[in-house]
Amino acid sequence: MKYKLPRTYKLLLSLALVIGPISWLMFTEDGKRRSDLVLLHILGDPSFNIAYDRLTPGVSEALIREQFPKVEFQCEALRTALGDRLCAAEIASFNGLPARSAQLYFADEHLRMLQLGYRLRYHATLEQSLREGLGTPREESTGQQPVLIWTTEAGGQIMLPAESPRAPADAALIWLAAPHGGAG
Repeated sequence: MKYKLPRTYKLLLSLALVIGPISWLMFTEDGKRRSDLVLLHILGDPSFNIAYDRLTPGVSEALIREQFPKVEFQCEALRTALGDRLCAAEIASFNGLPARSAQLYFADEHLRMLQLGYRLRYHATLEQSLREGLGTPREESTGQQPVLIWTTEAGGQIMLPAESPRAPADAALIWLAAPHGGAG
């Protein structure tokens, strides 16, 4: 005996197979994030996936270039309170989140600060991933806005605005090395 599926059933099944993934991509936060990641990578910027627990002052520019050969860092000697050399690059993402840029400050060949500019709409997602990976932060108030601070095992600190920043340029995660080199 041959079974034949009714035409209506085939049509509904076909529509579900087409509409389901499209609606997931367009209407869920995870789908939107993944769509953004694909588009950003198609446009040519690379990923910069870092392990927060591996950030220490022992990280050098040479190690960063070795670990991330696709990231095109533009470096220059620039004397600031954070160091004597700045390396910056446009990136598509870091740790699975759509991003804009990475800036690394070095002092005497040692990483002192990392600033990762992320897409403003993913602030809550970034905060949640930091809470899941690093635990509960402490909150401190700056002159302008409260900041969430996590201390890493190596003694560095990761800082994120406690509230979603108003301007896209202010959406940045910052890692600071522990004073005097820390434990690394």
